Amino acid sequence: METKQQFRTALRRLGAYRADQPTRRPAFTIGLGHSWRARTLGPRKREATVDRLARRGLQTLTSAQSALATGDLSSVELMRQAYDALERWNPQVNAFEHVVPREQALLECAERDAIPSGRRGPLWGIPTTIKDVIHVAGMPTTASSETLRNYTPTEDAAAVARLRAAGAVIIGKTTTHEYAMGVTTPHSRNPWDITRDPGGSSGGAAITLATGMGLAALGTDTRASIRVPAALCGTVGFKPTFGLVPTRGVVTMSWTMDHVAPMARTTEDVAVLLNVLVGPDPREPTSAPRIPTDYRHFVGTEVAGLRVGIPVAGLRNADPGVLQTFQTALAELREMGVDVVDLDQPTVEDFELANAAGLIVSRCEAVLVQNGLHGAGKRAYNQDVAEQIAEAERVHATDYLEAQRFRGDLAERMARLFNRVDALVLPTSRVVAPRLEESDQYLLVLSENCVPWSFIGFPAMSVPCGLTAGLTVGLELVAAPYDEGVLLALGSAVEDALDMPVLPTAPSAS
Repeated sequence: METKQQFRTALRRLGAYRADQPTRRPAFTIGLGHSWRARTLGPRKREATVDRLARRGLQTLTSAQSALATGDLSSVELMRQAYDALERWNPQVNAFEHVVPREQALLECAERDAIPSGRRGPLWGIPTTIKDVIHVAGMPTTASSETLRNYTPTEDAAAVARLRAAGAVIIGKTTTHEYAMGVTTPHSRNPWDITRDPGGSSGGAAITLATGMGLAALGTDTRASIRVPAALCGTVGFKPTFGLVPTRGVVTMSWTMDHVAPMARTTEDVAVLLNVLVGPDPREPTSAPRIPTDYRHFVGTEVAGLRVGIPVAGLRNADPGVLQTFQTALAELREMGVDVVDLDQPTVEDFELANAAGLIVSRCEAVLVQNGLHGAGKRAYNQDVAEQIAEAERVHATDYLEAQRFRGDLAERMARLFNRVDALVLPTSRVVAPRLEESDQYLLVLSENCVPWSFIGFPAMSVPCGLTAGLTVGLELVAAPYDEGVLLALGSAVEDALDMPVLPTAPSAS
């Protein structure tokens, strides 16, 4: 019933919207254009986050790359570490829908170790997980749903094919909210406190990174599904500009809002993944143009002189601990010479309408996908997904079109906002990880600061900025379309300035 009420509240909010002009056209796709900012940010004096984490015993994708390149570590040894963590953690947190048998993965790594160094890709031997709405040839795709238990694709998704070509070793498919239709993953557990939800819908992916069961993860973000679990589990989640990473080979929820996106332990790790994943797909009409850049060049660059804006509406009703942790991160950015200013946009109404309209658009499009998969009629969904589908089927075409009109309005105003600032900064989620028994109340609450940017396709990332009451807090950075570089510069600056949270070796149950 909670889901149904939230959906109807969203519909009422949308019903109160009046377009800024009578001739405003519905924005079925956002006119992001092909422009991008060719930034030249100089190097900054820093102690790299990867070095500090290594001293605390935490392996990252980047540190593993270095150890593999020098021969200090073999792919087989790295994979053993991942499976040891999996055997220790997964029975308690349930991050996987499918796990590749240990011996099979080790055999693949042994083959990797036999490859001459000159032929090794940038992800050679890296243990990688894939969200279970993204196809991996030969592995089942279930979307964490009983309605899709007998499907095994024969072709990799476009993004998965790129990871494999770069040398990644895929160890399994991670849990998600059913069909990715939520910002929780109720059947999984948050490794920081197993009585709490890890966030979603890419919850399993975030868990694998926080616990060391994987060093790279591929997820999806339609409303908030990369950034919320990243914030709640203490990892980095990066939602690129819409279309920058191909979505071909994904169980679609929303054609106009789905993003395929990387997750990792650090900003530098994410930059490595972006270098592999980004690029046009000739078989996908919505894919973006090739961006002539090396994303890793932005990591550790100078941020002094950049201006970031705080949408004050994104701070309302924040948990006191979240707000305090966020303010500490802002103080560090100011110390580095970043100009931090308050903004009156997006407004409270913008946040609320974006959440309402994003819910309507994504779920109406999801109905058509589900009917295509299963046919119209009753299916064996979990209750909250069943309610979302049922409510979306009641939406009038005029409501859907009004949501698309607001989309165009918001995108134009936010594009102008980035003429005043280089990036926006706000808490990824204004609350910490909810208790499992309360997770069905959080369809809108957890995601409100994230949805606008998926709705209009602008790039956004969540980077850990500390702990409150033993739970992780995420800082969200948002930029103009194709300006991923400024996010990587600022994200790495936050990491370097703060002591990033590292998960204890044993799970807690407070």
